[in-house]
This record gives sequence, structure tokens and C-alpha cells, in this order.
Amino acid sequence: MIILLLLVTATARITVCLPSIEVLQSTNTYLTTADKIHLKKILEPGLSFNDVSLVYYAVQGYRFLEEPLPNQQNICEYLTKVIKENSNITTEKAFYIASTWKAIGSCGELPSLTVRKVLLSPIEKDGSSMIELYYAVSGLTALSEKLPRDKVDKITKAVQSMLRKDDNLWNLGYTFHIASGLGTSDAFAFDRVEDAIIQADEVDGQYLQFEGGLSVTSFLVNGIFKLSHNLKKKPSLSSPQIVKMANYLLSRRSVQTPRGVMNLLSALTTLASSDFEQPICVTLANECVSISAQQPLVTVKVCNILGGPVTGMSKVTANSATRIGDDAVILSKQNLQPSPMDKTLFTMNLMEAKPERGFYKISVTAGSVTNVVTVKVLCKVVVDYLEIGTGDADQTTQPKLTRVIHPEKLSHKIEADSQQKLVMRFLLKDDISKKPMRAHQVFVRLSSASDSKDDKDRKSREILFVAEPDTSQLYKFDMPVGSTAVNFDHQSGDYNVELIVGDAILSNPFQWTVATVNLKFPEPTSNERIDKSTSYQHKTNVYTTKPEIQHMFREPEKRPPAFVSNLFTGLCLAPVFLLLILWAKLGVNISNFPLSLSALTFHLGLGSIFVLFGIFWLKLNMFVTLRYLLGLGVVTFLAGNKMLSRIAHKHKLR
Repeated sequence: MIILLLLVTATARITVCLPSIEVLQSTNTYLTTADKIHLKKILEPGLSFNDVSLVYYAVQGYRFLEEPLPNQQNICEYLTKVIKENSNITTEKAFYIASTWKAIGSCGELPSLTVRKVLLSPIEKDGSSMIELYYAVSGLTALSEKLPRDKVDKITKAVQSMLRKDDNLWNLGYTFHIASGLGTSDAFAFDRVEDAIIQADEVDGQYLQFEGGLSVTSFLVNGIFKLSHNLKKKPSLSSPQIVKMANYLLSRRSVQTPRGVMNLLSALTTLASSDFEQPICVTLANECVSISAQQPLVTVKVCNILGGPVTGMSKVTANSATRIGDDAVILSKQNLQPSPMDKTLFTMNLMEAKPERGFYKISVTAGSVTNVVTVKVLCKVVVDYLEIGTGDADQTTQPKLTRVIHPEKLSHKIEADSQQKLVMRFLLKDDISKKPMRAHQVFVRLSSASDSKDDKDRKSREILFVAEPDTSQLYKFDMPVGSTAVNFDHQSGDYNVELIVGDAILSNPFQWTVATVNLKFPEPTSNERIDKSTSYQHKTNVYTTKPEIQHMFREPEKRPPAFVSNLFTGLCLAPVFLLLILWAKLGVNISNFPLSLSALTFHLGLGSIFVLFGIFWLKLNMFVTLRYLLGLGVVTFLAGNKMLSRIAHKHKLR
């Protein structure tokens, strides 16, 4: 009982700790018309008849794009010429010829038995590689050649044997393609599908691919689904996995080679025409959709990954529309209307729900697939009222304001001196809801008036100020003339006052010239004149050539007096002198000195190293010393090793 209770508790803990995972049901995008035009341009050079493989990729690519193949008869004649002029055709080239011949479909009968013999050769002989068997079986399938039972059994055993030795992704792919061409003997390979799928790598929770990129991923997808189609068994791939594979393939639409285009189109076509489950794309017809009173429709595109209509898709529903930010729901369970011109488009009038401005997430369900699309609802901003005027800078009296109607300009000029401040009050409202609103970008711009009498004599000047709203959404702008004189370089005169309002969710951002104001700034003080002159002098040298920057080494330390240096040198050499004195007193036995080239070289090398150290102390630098030391050290080491070996050998003989 206790054990059972513990198991229940552990299971409950595991269940609670599991995170909620969002299941991917729709692809990110689909193959657009622009994508198909781009891919067709990549395929066109492959029809230049310079290489059989390039012709094969181009012909197959045109077939997947459902584009008419130009110069079909010329291609047939080129393939016939290749067969006649090449006596030694490889299995790979024979596969390309047979597959291209079948893809064209209008070349008639293959004019030679050479291709068939070449394709049968890897099957009849022993020891053929996996890729040779793949080309042979695929080529014979293209020629509608049915293999006898003994040949099928032989291929099956050979493939199984090679797969036991090496079951990498390419060999698994070859196995799936070979088995799908063997008829009823392909069941042995279906058990290995899961072994291949488990090796797929997931990226960012959006993409599923095999190591090796587009080529191996396309090859495996084609092999797995071809095998599943023959056996009428669903591959062990979940719906999210199929969607993620389609996402990866669609992310490679920028391929630049005919082979890459053929791999991409073949895999996409395989997924789009699957007998079991086809990935569907539910997305906006346009990438950036802005909804407004002038354009109230949300258009959703429901299609397969090739951009074509989904069979039997007649009902598309908007489950909900939620405003991002406060999660306010404005509609639920509303059917989208199919477009009479395009079977992939479905529309809905979002403005009927009277949405407020902002961004909305719309959950759309098409059949069994649900996806979330994001739209932007625009609003028209109106200036409810605007007042502009002047007031005392010390706020002793109330400012005198004049009301201006948008988009008119104040008829008279405003006068403001250094003891006053320029004041503006305004309120922005949503044109539909009539509620006060804020905008992300609200600026007040003061710029030199073009009709000013002093305009020719003074520099043009403009200053931007940010207008901030209070808690009631009322925008206030106060500019003390005296304290802001520095920003205008004390240039008194006429300035235009403009209101600039902009936002990502506004359908009518505007720039409105509200009035003209004559600003009378005080004369600059002496400190301001000095700062201005200094700043001007500094700016004149901004673009001049600067002096070259050179690395400065640290200056060497001051050497001690010569007496101290000589005394220190003598103290260092004292042990050497003491050694010589002791040798003279005790006597030096040099009779055992080995008179050999190695002994002489060793002692000369050792002495040279000591001499090098002395020279280094006097004049050489470290890098030069190391170069000399390397050569002397190697010679001394080898000579010393040889000398010691001789001495040890003599002692053994004694």
C-alpha cells in the first residue's frame, strides 16, 4: 500500500511539472509565385545541354513547378547523342538519362539497350555499393523494368547486409528508395524509418532537419513517403514533425543551384501530395495588414505548402480576436467568407466588431489546423482643440492663449521676449471612439521662418521639443524664452511653430504649422561668448589631420655609477677566481679528459653559451640572444649526450 501511494505521488509530481507545449499546426509560409519565378531562373542554365546531371535537375525542376519544358525535342536528341557517343556510360549517368527520358514523356522509346544493360550490371555482379544499387533500381523503375524474384531477393540481402555494417542517414535514404522500387519486398525497410526520424534535429521549435542540410533532408523525405505510399502505411511522423520539416524546406527557398532547387521542389511536392497528411499554411495574404475604416477586411490565405488550394477546404473560422496588451476579446466564432476569385483566400470584416486601435491576435481555424495571425488596427487622430500663446516665465499671471483650429494657422504673429514663455496646450482624440489618446511621437518643432527679414543675415535654425501628456491625456508644452536662448544661439527673429504627431497605429500622421512666433532672446553674457568662441575654435579643427600616434617605449632605468658596477661584477666573478686558485693549489687532473670530437664540441659549446650570456648582458637584446642560444644549445646537447655515452661505455668495459 505504501509503495502504491509513493508511485501515485511521484506520478502526480511529474504531471504537475510538465510544461505546456504549444503544438505547431500550420507552416510559417508557403511557396509563393515570386519564389517559383526565382527557382525557375536557377533551373534555366541547366537546359544548356552541357551536362546530363544538370539537364536531369532542370527537367525535374520544371516538372515539379508544372512549367512547360522548352525545347523538349532538342533535349531528347541530346540524350540520344550521349548514349551513342559514350561507350562507357556509368550507372549514375544511365540513371540520369532514364529518369530524364521518363520525366519528358514525349521522347518515345529509348533508342538503345545500352542504358538498360548498364543499369542491370550492378544488380548482376556481387559487391556493388549502396549508391550503385540505388541508381540501378531507380533507373530501371524509370524504364518500367520489373525485376525477377531472384534479383529482388539478391538486392534485398545485399542492402540489409550493408545496412548492418553502416546505417548512416545516406544509407538509410538509399535503402528507402531502393525498397520502394522493389514492389512487395520493401517491407524490410519500413521498420528502419523510425531509426532515421529519431536522428532529425529540431531547431528553435520551428524546424526539423537532418544533419547534412537540404540534400539529405530532401532525400530522406522523398524515400520515407515513397515507401509509405507503396505499403499504404503512415510513416511514424507526427503532425508537428511534418509541419516542422516543411518549415525547414521552405526556409531554404534561396538555393542557388539546379540540384538544390530540384531537391527542394521534390521534397515539397512529396509532402504536399502525401496520401496521409498534408501540411497546410494558414497565414495573412499580405505580410503587414493594417485595418482601418478605409480597409476593413482581414484576408487570410489557406493553402498547401506549394501555394495551391486545399482540397475540401470550404470553412474557415476566426475563433477569437484578442487585443495585445490587455487581452480584450472583441469577437469569437466568426466565419470567414471565401473569395470568388481565389480559392485560397478567405476574408472577414474586422471593423464590424468596432475594435480600438492597437495590435490584435486572431486565432484562425481551417479544417483541423489552427494558427494565430497578427493584424494592426489603425485609427484616425483628430486634434480636439489646441491653444497657443505666451505667459510670464515666473508664472505670476495666467498665460494668454488663443485657440487654433486644425489644420489652419494662427492669423497673427505671437510676440515673446526673454521674460516670457511660449505655451501650447492641445488634446488628441480617436476619431471613432472620441476618447482622448496618446501618440508615441509628439514633437513641437521651431524653425526659422522663411519670410523673416533677418533670414538672409542669420543662420537657419530648428529645434525639436518633446510634448508630454498629463494624467488626463492633455499635452502641455512650455518653453521659457530666456533659458532656451542658448539652444537658438541667441538668434532672435521669427520662428514657425509646428506640431508633429506620428504613431505606428495612426492612419493619418501629420505635420501642422500652428503659428509664427517672434522670439526676442537676451544678449549672451561674457561667459557664453567665451564658451561659444571656444566651441567654435574646437570645431574648426575637427577635420584637420591629427598628429601620428607613435608607440613610446619606457625609458631605461638610470644605471648606477661605474665603481658600483665594477665592484658588483668583481663580486660575481669572485667564485670563478676562487675556483681557479683551488685548482692551482690542488692540481687539475686532465688525464681523463676524453680526446674526442664530441667532448671538444661539448666544452666549446658550453663555453660559448657562457660567453653569449655575457654579451647579452652587455649589448644584445633577448630575441637575438635566443636565436643564437637555440643553435648553440642544440649542438651542445647532442655533443654532451655523445660524450657521456662514450664515458659510460668505457666504464662498462673496465
